Amino acid sequence: MKLLRLLGAGFSMSLRRSVAFRINLVFDVLLAFTGLGTAIAAVLIVFTRADSLAGWSKAEFLVLIGTYQLITGLRGTFIDPNLSWFPETGIRNGRLDGYLLQPASTLFLASLSLSSPLALIQFLLGLGVLGWGIGAAEVSPSPGGVVSWVVLVVAALVVTWALGVLLACLAFWAPKLQLDVFYHSAWQLGRYPMDVFARPIRVLLTYVFPMALIASIPTATLLGGPQLGVLIGGVAAAAGAAALAALAWRAGLRRYTGATS
Repeated sequence: MKLLRLLGAGFSMSLRRSVAFRINLVFDVLLAFTGLGTAIAAVLIVFTRADSLAGWSKAEFLVLIGTYQLITGLRGTFIDPNLSWFPETGIRNGRLDGYLLQPASTLFLASLSLSSPLALIQFLLGLGVLGWGIGAAEVSPSPGGVVSWVVLVVAALVVTWALGVLLACLAFWAPKLQLDVFYHSAWQLGRYPMDVFARPIRVLLTYVFPMALIASIPTATLLGGPQLGVLIGGVAAAAGAAALAALAWRAGLRRYTGATS
């Protein structure tokens, strides 16, 4: 409960800072609409020439894009403001030193204390596209499918957070290493169903860098119904990733001796 109160307080302060610069809101809305509109336009163009792509219908693609956009919005709101460019802000500029003096978990402070409320625009747009895709689907999701989708989306968010922490932890051993560009590029692959990739890439994006969990698996579960094995695998992946992130963070802190170390 203490961490939830800290998360709420941090979000409240970030929201007040954001609304103080109203012109940013206009540009963020325009950028969000442009990015999402481009993705949807590409899908609509493809489906003017085909009824399905890698076994996915247009409605299924829209649900996938909506799910991806929703998770991207939550990532941009709560995770990226803290972990993006962590080697620069946390290690070399000494922000982590201040977190170590606070009476709260340093992992929480370093990875979730800040937020970017304007990024929730992407979350809302994702909900809209998700509803559009569900309305266009031939079969309505079952209650079990909806619940399973929620569980897998939460699991995807945990895995997303854990990946961000693991990449940030590399800064304890290589402070000048910046992998954010690679991470953001790989993240873009999550907007496509894994079936469109060749098998080696599909295996890589499912078990090594689990982009399949971001949108493909939740979408398939929402429209196709719950599968116990998929749910167990998603929850296990989230728990394992979170535990690995926590272990890596503790190992990094044992090595850390101060800014520029």
